[in-house]
Amino acid sequence: MRCLVAFFCFSVSLCAADAVEWLDNMGAALREQNYVGTFTYMRGSLLETVRVEHQFHNGQELERLTNLNGEPRIVIRRDNDIVCHHLNPKGGSFNHNISLGPFSAAFNENLATNHKQYLFSMHGKDRIAGRTAIKIKIIPRFGDRFGYRLWLDEETGLLLQSQLFKRNQILEVFQFSSIEIGQALDLENSSLVKKKTVFHRLTADPHLNQQVGNPAWRVSWLPTGFKPVRVQQANQLHFSDGLAGLSIFFERKRSTLPEMTTYLGATAVITRRLNGTQGQITVVGEVPINIARKIAESVERIAY
Repeated sequence: MRCLVAFFCFSVSLCAADAVEWLDNMGAALREQNYVGTFTYMRGSLLETVRVEHQFHNGQELERLTNLNGEPRIVIRRDNDIVCHHLNPKGGSFNHNISLGPFSAAFNENLATNHKQYLFSMHGKDRIAGRTAIKIKIIPRFGDRFGYRLWLDEETGLLLQSQLFKRNQILEVFQFSSIEIGQALDLENSSLVKKKTVFHRLTADPHLNQQVGNPAWRVSWLPTGFKPVRVQQANQLHFSDGLAGLSIFFERKRSTLPEMTTYLGATAVITRRLNGTQGQITVVGEVPINIARKIAESVERIAY
């Protein structure tokens, strides 16, 4: 019996090590492979279809993302510098993020940083966008985060599909419908944006990354691994573990919004009144609803 237990533990450990190695390959492929394809990203009521063209040349990345549905816009990324071009500025919004799920360098880097919060396992092979894929499952150790299922290209390690899930409920899906990998590209010498556009930079300005004034509130409990992210507004607190984001908004006067607890895709939203005050807080985060509720209940006023 002891031999069987030891063999099982060894097999699980080996499986986890294989999964981590594939995740390292995923990070390298995302940056260093040339690829052109079309993917869909679904989260709650949001459904986006995007064409991606990615080139790696002389140690630098150049990428063009073209929205194929909804507002027409093109995102150009040169390494960490990201600029969004709006082809129809009168009908569009400049208040948006790039929705890519795990299809980003930050996902792999932050997963490595927070690997102690997750368990990794291999689950055979599948077929995505006409290519053989390796299946990997990532589950939280303590139930305070969501899990991931990843399908990585067997030949290159590039992410072909991902699912964000809570137990057996799928909250978010990223998937290539078509992709070509390894062909020569010359994006640098082509016209990346062929029409007149209104553009704005999505890269954070380091000079604006400062807290304004002393915060009036604090959060006395957070899941392990979440750290504060500095913001400009004094009535907001932001936290992240690198994979999931969490924001808390404070209203000094009671809002007309009722107290509520709901999900928007994978994002939990909780609004509650603060005891002994006229204030109200809203917690918005990519965490299970019970965790968001516990965070909301831990908010307290700071006495200076």
